[in-house]
Amino acid sequence: MKQWGIYIAAAIAITFVAVVAMHPSYRQRRMVTQLQRAPSAEDKVRLIQEIIDLSPASAGDILEQYTQHDPTVAFDPLHVVGLISDTTSGKVHIVGDGMLASSFSVGDSPAAKFREIRFLKSDSLLTRFILLEVEGLATPRYREYRFRYDDGELAGEAFDSVRPDDITRWQAEGIWPF
Repeated sequence: MKQWGIYIAAAIAITFVAVVAMHPSYRQRRMVTQLQRAPSAEDKVRLIQEIIDLSPASAGDILEQYTQHDPTVAFDPLHVVGLISDTTSGKVHIVGDGMLASSFSVGDSPAAKFREIRFLKSDSLLTRFILLEVEGLATPRYREYRFRYDDGELAGEAFDSVRPDDITRWQAEGIWPF
């Protein structure tokens, strides 16, 4: 009879470990460890999208923390959308909740690559990211990537140059990320 108690205790322990290991938040945190070691932008895109797909509700906070250590990734936790810069190819990858991962590039020259991407701000209607072009330019050049929302659904995207008066306004608001 004593032996049955050991088997039952072992079965409970194994079940507990399996449940914890399969929980989305545990799996997301494990993927962040893989993300920190990801050798390429494509690997980052894949892992970030998997983290989002597991649980969009907790992905926002997890990925927002990760972006503090990787200047090539920016993330909006409100709309669960992010940008990843591939500093080798010049592509910028887009990931998000309910989105298919996509990418875009700007021109063919090395100057069209972005060395840093930062989240600027978001509200119910708009998410804004600022992209800093690669070094080697006399004056830093910034671009803005916006997602527009209508009733919580993605309604459009826009990519524009950042003007000096934009920077001045955002600095006065205390939200300029650079």
